[in-house]
Amino acid sequence: MLKRSSYLTLSLLLAALLSLAVTYKLWWPQRPTLVPAFSFRPWELKEHTVGDYTILVDEQDQVLDKMARIVYKGDEFIAQDNRRYRVTRIESNKAICTPIGKENISLERPPLTSSSGLSTQPVQAGGAKNLVAVYHTHSDESYVPTDGTESIPGHGGIFKVGEVFAAKLRSMGVNVDHDLSAHEPHDNNSYKRSRRTAAQLVSKGPAAIFDIHRDGVPDPDFYRQVVADKQVTKVRLVIGRENQNMNANLDFAKRIKAAADAKYPGLIRGIFIGAGSYNQDLSPRAILLEIGTHTNTREEAQRGAGLIAEVIPTVLGITPQPGPAAPSTAGDWKGVLFVVLAFVLGGGAFLILSSGGWDKALARLKQYTSIEWANLLGQRLRRPLNTQRRDAGQVLQYKKVPAEKLAPNDERKDWQKD
Repeated sequence: MLKRSSYLTLSLLLAALLSLAVTYKLWWPQRPTLVPAFSFRPWELKEHTVGDYTILVDEQDQVLDKMARIVYKGDEFIAQDNRRYRVTRIESNKAICTPIGKENISLERPPLTSSSGLSTQPVQAGGAKNLVAVYHTHSDESYVPTDGTESIPGHGGIFKVGEVFAAKLRSMGVNVDHDLSAHEPHDNNSYKRSRRTAAQLVSKGPAAIFDIHRDGVPDPDFYRQVVADKQVTKVRLVIGRENQNMNANLDFAKRIKAAADAKYPGLIRGIFIGAGSYNQDLSPRAILLEIGTHTNTREEAQRGAGLIAEVIPTVLGITPQPGPAAPSTAGDWKGVLFVVLAFVLGGGAFLILSSGGWDKALARLKQYTSIEWANLLGQRLRRPLNTQRRDAGQVLQYKKVPAEKLAPNDERKDWQKD
């Protein structure tokens, strides 16, 4: 009986799992933003590698974009001209895309919304939310012309690119938490390892969190651009479409692109909306930035990082708060006078009580001023005995008085007694 019951329980469990899988498959295409943070197809989401890249083309085989990552059917991207495309089929290393419209990308948009639908308020410099978090899932990524190699495990050139990004934000009055944790090896589990770092940063309540990378497209000119009379690398913004914060993060990315397009046209390569989560389920303002590729110089990437950082405070609504007005010095002096007066009165009362009366208190005070202060300053009141000193041509003789000729102790004044 027990054995039959165990078989029945196991069968029901398997049926439930099968039903869940079927429901997920049917439900996913219609409700992409409500999928849990994890994916049921981890074996499909392969990590991109240097040199292996996907070319995104339209139906006429015109190149729209290139990226060193696996692209899947259903992925989308917003090009530099704000036209939006969806990947409809994959042929070898080509992703054929169909246009689905043109995005209205502008800073004049409704307030940023969280996954709960509530608007998020701008943060002010000096406030609890004046904080931006930065980290690097692929901590080995480097730039060959400058770093000498494409990968330096745990110490990639990408850290220095991230530091320029952070330094520019700090110079604009934004607090930055730049985490330099390593997450090697660079494999399919990199985002699982970096999730702890991202979660720790998010727990501090940043206004936004950025995971900074570089791409692996071989052609350096694909990312190279002259912006503001400087040779820089373009920046791609990447959004994961398999998490509940996709819409909020995409809106954030569009705002960044709008601000950058207005101030530094040509800086943004585009916005890619791809399969995966990229740990963006942790925050409604989480962005993955790809700054240049491994064949660009790191200096080009650093200049690009500095330019993109300049527009972030505008998007987040972070503005430096004016310092408080200098308080009146009259109030300060009144406070000091009150403290001094209280000290004098309190000290006087203590001296009278401890001495046993006014006369003894005055005698003790005289002793303090005549002896204690002199000793404190390193002066000696009693001069050496049986010594001579010339003073205006005269020789003064000091004689030692025998103890038996001194006045008895009880005939001396109270303050002189031992």
